[in-house]
Amino acid sequence: MDKRIDAALRFLVLRLNTIQRNFEFEFIPFDSNDRFLAMLRPGMLVDREELRSECAAFRARQMALFLDYNEGFQTTEPEPGHVIVLSTARFSDNHYSMRSNGVSVVALGNWRRTMAPPSILEFVLTLVVREALACVSRRLSGSVHLGTKGCPCDVTPLLADARQKVLSSYLCSYCRTLLAEDGLVALIPAIEKMLDKSWLGTPHDQSSPAGIASALGHDLFIVKGLRPTLYETIRITLRQEGIKQLISTGATILATILVAIILVRLGLKV
Repeated sequence: MDKRIDAALRFLVLRLNTIQRNFEFEFIPFDSNDRFLAMLRPGMLVDREELRSECAAFRARQMALFLDYNEGFQTTEPEPGHVIVLSTARFSDNHYSMRSNGVSVVALGNWRRTMAPPSILEFVLTLVVREALACVSRRLSGSVHLGTKGCPCDVTPLLADARQKVLSSYLCSYCRTLLAEDGLVALIPAIEKMLDKSWLGTPHDQSSPAGIASALGHDLFIVKGLRPTLYETIRITLRQEGIKQLISTGATILATILVAIILVRLGLKV
């Protein structure tokens, strides 16, 4: 993913670990020169089926790398059960996700500023939850329902159409039934907590996830792209500094202008 949103993205994904206990996400070491990941660099156009054929080999290489690090640092936790690759490449068929052999790829190269709200980071959070569902539930591992309900399992071939499942983010009755058939009813509360974006809080509260993300450079409620525009930066600064600081700064600027005018009137150099 883009380095400009890296810190905020990592923080928000890991924050999912604190609001429930059934799923646990982590960022693991990887070889950026791996041929699989090289296909998914920002801006790349990727054949989704060609990538699918490479998933098993990539997972084997990734787990071998993980075990090498494990031995080097003498850590003991086993390798993760599923790998999700987040990318700003795009698939040639305009789909935005693919999963095979324990690997999921979320390709957000078709994301545009006009799709906000929600922000690109909210897209990522919802799609990560979708891949987690596919990982644990056989019945939810593929296409589920054609209609757009605002459920993470909506079949939305185009990324723009996925906007509703990010904005609404609820688990529909059909998917609840399939989870029950898979014996996974106990997971539903955890899934609902992750989908309910109220846990983000507001950027006005600097201790909330949204407030911390803003301090890390990505205001979820203002920034529409991978990085803020000048206008968005000014809005973020005003929000962070507060009205009182704005008035204070304005008074200082006004005083400076008045002094400059007086000096000019007196014929002195400013």
